Amino acid sequence: MKLPYILFLLIVAICGIANENSSIKIIQPIDNSLYAGHDATVVVEIDTTKIDKLEVVLNSGKTINIELNKTKATYCKAILLDVGENKIAVNGYKDNNLSESVKRNLYFYADVFEGSDEEESEDYDKNYFHANDNEEKCKACHDMTSNVPTDGEAYEDVTITTCYNCHQAKISSKNTHAPAANWLCLECHNGKSGEYNMDQRGIAKYLVRDPVARTCGQCHEDVEDWFMQDYTHGPVNDGRCVRCHNPHGSDYEFFLRKPIWDLCTTCHSEKANGKHVIPAIGFGRSPTRGGHPTKDRKDPARKGRDFYCSSCHNPHGSEGIFLLRMKGSFTYGVCQRCHQK
Repeated sequence: MKLPYILFLLIVAICGIANENSSIKIIQPIDNSLYAGHDATVVVEIDTTKIDKLEVVLNSGKTINIELNKTKATYCKAILLDVGENKIAVNGYKDNNLSESVKRNLYFYADVFEGSDEEESEDYDKNYFHANDNEEKCKACHDMTSNVPTDGEAYEDVTITTCYNCHQAKISSKNTHAPAANWLCLECHNGKSGEYNMDQRGIAKYLVRDPVARTCGQCHEDVEDWFMQDYTHGPVNDGRCVRCHNPHGSDYEFFLRKPIWDLCTTCHSEKANGKHVIPAIGFGRSPTRGGHPTKDRKDPARKGRDFYCSSCHNPHGSEGIFLLRMKGSFTYGVCQRCHQK
């Protein structure tokens, strides 16, 4: 009976020795971590006597080299994740020979993107970097105290905020949300939890309340009004503004995660044929074409805008049935926005 136990102790001892002899230690990310955004930070501690070249190999095969300094043992690098599963590797070399490779499995889940699967994501856990033990590793190079303004008044030079140095990729998009652009991070990342992330309370210094609608409502006063409408959209009911909007920034208008039509048809896939409403109505010369177009036209009611789902529907809430931009249940009321006769 003692033999299996002795073998177990031997295996543990061997693994411990192997870990002590490791030339690379990945502090962040933790293996099998779940991400809600496309950016992540790799924090690595190396044995400088065994490593003279360090690289991060991304899911796509792209290689990022990290410049080393013989007097420094800890390094960090921001990376971008693909939607869904990501397998990254941190490779260390000595005299151009691969010395060690440490791998991590990560998952970027956002339900509006193809390749992101909710069931797959359940095998991964949310992990947060900003805990005291982790921050100790960074203090040699970074000021880990927060000097972000809490009075709503941003610094003229936002690069002096302590968040900027590591998280500047957050504002690399075409359109940037005002709190992110001005590095007023603590307006949202206040460490508070909500109904959907109560189990994470106290885990991270910069937690954001989930659902996030109350946080958004601190600036966007109309959020409260949406809940009072006769008809409201599912994401609004859940208070999860970030399902459709990226709170830091986006390449698309209104900080949306996708262009409007693509975003709507991600969930409403039955409308993705580009025609909708009344099939008996023909557009153009052929009545067989049927249905009202949902894109590829100009919006008569909103000059200078393209025609999309949101031309007829209010994606937040409405006093009209089907979230139509009108009042009541007589659906042709919305048609009069464009068709005056």
